[in-house]
Amino acid sequence: MVGILVQEVMTDRFQKIDIDAPLSEAIGIFEKEDPDLILVFDGNLYKGVLTQDLIVRSHLKWDPTKAKVRDVYKTAPVIKPDEDLSKAAKLMIEVDLRSLPVGESKAEIIGVISDMELLNRIVKEEFGKKKVEDFMTKDVITLKPEDTVAKALATMRDHAISRIPVVNEEGRLEGLVTLHDLIIRFIKPRFKAQYGEVAGEKIPPFSMQLRDVMIRGVITIPAEATLREAVKTMMDNDIDGLVVVDDGNRVRGILTVKDMLLPISRMVEKEARFYLQLGGDADVLSDFTRERIIEDVKRFVDGYEDLLGQEGIIYLHIRRFNERFRGVHLYQARMRVVTDRGVFVATGETWGAIQAVHDALRAIERQLLQKAELEKDTRYYKRFLEKMGLE
Repeated sequence: MVGILVQEVMTDRFQKIDIDAPLSEAIGIFEKEDPDLILVFDGNLYKGVLTQDLIVRSHLKWDPTKAKVRDVYKTAPVIKPDEDLSKAAKLMIEVDLRSLPVGESKAEIIGVISDMELLNRIVKEEFGKKKVEDFMTKDVITLKPEDTVAKALATMRDHAISRIPVVNEEGRLEGLVTLHDLIIRFIKPRFKAQYGEVAGEKIPPFSMQLRDVMIRGVITIPAEATLREAVKTMMDNDIDGLVVVDDGNRVRGILTVKDMLLPISRMVEKEARFYLQLGGDADVLSDFTRERIIEDVKRFVDGYEDLLGQEGIIYLHIRRFNERFRGVHLYQARMRVVTDRGVFVATGETWGAIQAVHDALRAIERQLLQKAELEKDTRYYKRFLEKMGLE
């Protein structure tokens, strides 16, 4: 516990919309008010949230001229005003949201709490004196200016990340590409073209080099800076991540809001070592399938706790395709395991969600065993040979 209550940080100002309202109405609210999220209600009963990212991605599935709020919104828990901020941080990570509704129940919503306001309050305490280098992600994936947009999108998909620094041959930072910007510029126009909204416009090709589309003048921070300085920089520039560089402008890491929320979230329950974050089409899974997947992932973590490390987050993105075989949908499970021992990424794709997750887990397992062998951990030598098919 951090000893600070949600009600001390929340705001009672928030935007709301009816679940049956046209999506265009929500787009108008975002364009005019620019809130982190809009709360969705069915009459006086809270149902979920709507974010700009959800709307952006919805253009890949829905006709924007006909879609309603109910087609796009996602469910999200309500946090009580007398809960500790560590509980709010934990919920934000689990449901992958930057803000949460605050209230005693779904019929009594009194405000919202955002991740940046939460962090801004906590860094005023001793936590804010800690150094960026102790929380940043050090295994940073980078691209070159001559790489293409297609490669950037594929890299983000394969590694389940949303931002990539662009560096030159000497490793010096030259720019940044983000998934949000690429969707807005390259993917959304292709969807809109189906409905004649961009008739006559030239849609930029995926073969464009990153030097022509990347963000320049990237906001950076040194590794020795404090978290208090990092949060102030994020708030001043309205961003949720910073590239960490050395004196020569070479990339040393990336610090995101989630990197800072994670240690705060652990304060709510010391026994919680790993958090599982389900995304994509996970909401279409049955309760049985979802619970089975959660249990299987937990069993995997318990079985490899000495290789995975002490703590981390498991990002699991579920995608359901329209294809079916004997009534079972084709699923893809993209998994990214971020721990204090490293980052492990894998994809499983087959018929059935549970089996797709199992395929991804087996790929992660092989990586763990290979890492153990490379580190000359003789305890795993035999298991490594078996998994690699060498024995």
